Amino acid sequence: MGALTILPFVLLLIAVIGLWVHRVVWIGALVAAVAAGYYTGALQGLAALWMAIAAALAWLYAWARDRARSPVDRALQAVTGVVFFAYALAMALPLLPGFIRVELVAPQALSAGAQSYGIAVGFPKVVAGLLILGLINPVLSRRGLGGVLAKSLPVWIFTTLLVMIFTLVMGYTAFAPKWTSLFLLWAPINLFFTCLAEEAFFRAYVQHELACASRASFMPGVALVIAAALFGLLHYQGGAAYVIAGVLAGLGYGWAFLRTRRVEAAMAVHFGVNATHFLLFVYPTLA
Repeated sequence: MGALTILPFVLLLIAVIGLWVHRVVWIGALVAAVAAGYYTGALQGLAALWMAIAAALAWLYAWARDRARSPVDRALQAVTGVVFFAYALAMALPLLPGFIRVELVAPQALSAGAQSYGIAVGFPKVVAGLLILGLINPVLSRRGLGGVLAKSLPVWIFTTLLVMIFTLVMGYTAFAPKWTSLFLLWAPINLFFTCLAEEAFFRAYVQHELACASRASFMPGVALVIAAALFGLLHYQGGAAYVIAGVLAGLGYGWAFLRTRRVEAAMAVHFGVNATHFLLFVYPTLA
């Protein structure tokens, strides 16, 4: 694997980190990542158009939300919100052509009896997360990050215990402590690509926007449950029990977000659960 192969994703990582720095940084790095993606073949055909449409829909929703005063305005906000939700989901799955997943590490068994696991990266889900946190809810901040992480710690402990006990009982994994240098590559990809993208979509967009849709005191709790349920359904390929595990995890991530109003908290708990799974249990699942 040559340096040019990973260049688009290094630039994409810079774009993600740029969310905490300045809009010029993340937008500039994203444009450079797209150009590098076409050069290396990670992006093909109409991929840039699909991302541009996603950006336009994100901006349109934010514009409709911020000017919503009358019933007509609120209806426009609801329509643009649903359209962006459906489009971002389609792009992230990914259902739109032109996005090529680049394999960085070939599949291998990390523990005895484990299903083979490899590392591959792609653009669509990460770009959807970037647009949400960059255009719709730019809530990232370096201020008070230590306090946010401290408040997240008990949520991480509770969520990790709940999810890992459930998956152990259901036979998805087994206790298997290990160290592999693969973790050094897996960790930043999981935190800044997977966790950021999924928490941006389910917490900073779905949960946050639903919670703000009504002034009713129960709405934040309802939004938390809906976002967690949708997150669980995203794991449908693992079967019903795996969906339940996803819902349980999503409740924990949503709790961290609700407790701090910061998506960094949800990211930290999400990454903490994933890292515990990776380092202490059979990963990704028993074969």
